[in-house]
Amino acid sequence: MRAQICRSIAVTPWLAAATLIAAEMPNPIISDAGDTRPPRRTLGRVFQKLKVGEEVGIAYFGGSITAAPGWRVKTFKWFKETFPKAAVREINAAIGGTGSDLGAFRCRQEVIAHRPDLVFVEFNINDGSPTNDFRKATMEGIVRQLWSSPMKPEIVFVYTTSRDLNCKRGSHPAVAKHYNIPDIDLQPPLVEALKRPDLPKPTEKQLNDPKLNWKACGQVFMGNSVHPNDLGHRIYADTIIAYLKTQMDAKPSPTPKLPKPLVGDEFGAAALVPPTQATLSGDWEVLPANEKNSLVARYKHGVINARKAGDSLEFEFEGTAVGLFLNVQKDGGKLEWTIDDGKDLPADANYGGPKGRKHGVSDTAPGRYFPRNSYATLSCGLPKGRHTLKIKVLEEHDKTSTGNRLLIGYFMVAGGE
Repeated sequence: MRAQICRSIAVTPWLAAATLIAAEMPNPIISDAGDTRPPRRTLGRVFQKLKVGEEVGIAYFGGSITAAPGWRVKTFKWFKETFPKAAVREINAAIGGTGSDLGAFRCRQEVIAHRPDLVFVEFNINDGSPTNDFRKATMEGIVRQLWSSPMKPEIVFVYTTSRDLNCKRGSHPAVAKHYNIPDIDLQPPLVEALKRPDLPKPTEKQLNDPKLNWKACGQVFMGNSVHPNDLGHRIYADTIIAYLKTQMDAKPSPTPKLPKPLVGDEFGAAALVPPTQATLSGDWEVLPANEKNSLVARYKHGVINARKAGDSLEFEFEGTAVGLFLNVQKDGGKLEWTIDDGKDLPADANYGGPKGRKHGVSDTAPGRYFPRNSYATLSCGLPKGRHTLKIKVLEEHDKTSTGNRLLIGYFMVAGGE
């Protein structure tokens, strides 16, 4: 069926004035036919505030597809234009190349602190499609943090796709279903849009672009393998707006209450810890926060910066999970790390993630992408209590790197009391 759809792309030029009407597309809301749980929550509480002109915070929490000036910008514009008397605030909490594992640690500082009423969560592409407990735990950690906060915002999960239009939906829908959170799958509308007679024909330049694969039936909607072009973002936005319109007069759901966890509450208490809490040995720099310095702009408590092999640190933390929020430069180095005695706990292949790991080697080599924000979730599922993380910069480094830099913006800690 999909191959037939791919061949149906018309060669007529794209009409600049054409509007992709999401109402003509399949219902993107994932169905719970036969489910005995209560219906998915509505956005009635949000629209009540919008209609009476109150202040409303709308957070966009995700990766590069959300960070781009695409569906996020278009949907926020719709809110502002539809409710001109409301004081609508945008909370842009998107970072390219990051998943819900980093998101769980960022949630308190970069989302909850800004008092959102509505949070769109988009991590499906960067989380990949495995159905495992680790991805469920990080996603439900975000939910549990949001609903434990004073605002208790409404949440919508958003699932984007790739140019192959065959992305599987892994752990996220299970979390949405457990918490009765509405989720929007943006893949079916793109598949349906392939039938339109006014899709653009690729130019000669596009046909010869090595980043593009015109054998993939959804390439017409993408600027590369997963990032939508303006057409793709427009379909994404129209689809989400079509859903929002169904919620304008919806009866408000009761203030959310947390059920028992689907997997566990390890990431229900997670935070970014300033790196200056570590004990440093060697030639480290301690750089203060500076919004004008790209090295430290995102890290509001400054950074610690090692540039020589042998530089080391010790960091004591209370919790069950730990990681590093990093900045990768062209001279990114390699580090070895241990927790406590360095002896891994028994493996759990079905859980996924770094459960029980207590030693390893991590690389901050730039590869094709730098400078950029990066991270390493080192371990989770540790025994509750106090632990010591030790890190040492290694002499060796990847061939794509020119040095041994290790720039830490935060320690990531979860599972504490």
